[in-house]
Amino acid sequence: MNREGTFSSSSIYQLVKKGTGNKEFSAPGIKYIKEKSYEIRLQRELSNEHGSRPTMWGKLVEKRAFDLLPMDLKLESKTRYKHPELLWTGAPDIVSHKVSGDIKCPFTMKSFCELVDIIDSRSIEVFKAEKPEYYWQLVSNAILTGLDEALFVVYCPFQYELDGIRDMAENYDGDQNKLAWLGWATDEELPHLVEEGTFENLNTWEFTIPKEDKDFLTERVRMAEVELKKLLK
Repeated sequence: MNREGTFSSSSIYQLVKKGTGNKEFSAPGIKYIKEKSYEIRLQRELSNEHGSRPTMWGKLVEKRAFDLLPMDLKLESKTRYKHPELLWTGAPDIVSHKVSGDIKCPFTMKSFCELVDIIDSRSIEVFKAEKPEYYWQLVSNAILTGLDEALFVVYCPFQYELDGIRDMAENYDGDQNKLAWLGWATDEELPHLVEEGTFENLNTWEFTIPKEDKDFLTERVRMAEVELKKLLK
């Protein structure tokens, strides 16, 4: 199933925050619902940012991160799961018999450090407060896959890995034109770690999604669908 016209795990966090006064949704939430109504009418996505450098970097490098993970996981970022009742879909990066998860390969070193700090905190409340877009994405995908365990993976290559990533770009099975810039980018222009630092390239955290967060998000999506249908009348 395509994502157009459905609330997607990657943007679901916009439905979480309540608006001011009597408004059920914040301004970003209202805008998101309206955008979904446009997609239903257009029968296509509004976004055209799929070829941006950060996006293409993430798509390419997540495969390298996945190869460093345990063998019982499956890379499934092209499989889109659908909620049985609601206009709600999601595509987790990784799935096993007990866990669904997402791999983040930040394009800036600051973002990488911030995400590793969250993993090191092992605090759901810190995660929820500092990176709600990623936390609720994990909750959403856990709901859609019917699983309770989430796996959050953050990866940044060491400098010695960059040549291997350039080789991956040359053999990319998608639109290679979108990755041509990697061929002439210097090491300093690409995200990377140096061995003298204290960070690891692969950082993971597996945790149980609280049932109350699953219930809360499901109710928010249900309410958003009611608002969406009003716009389509």
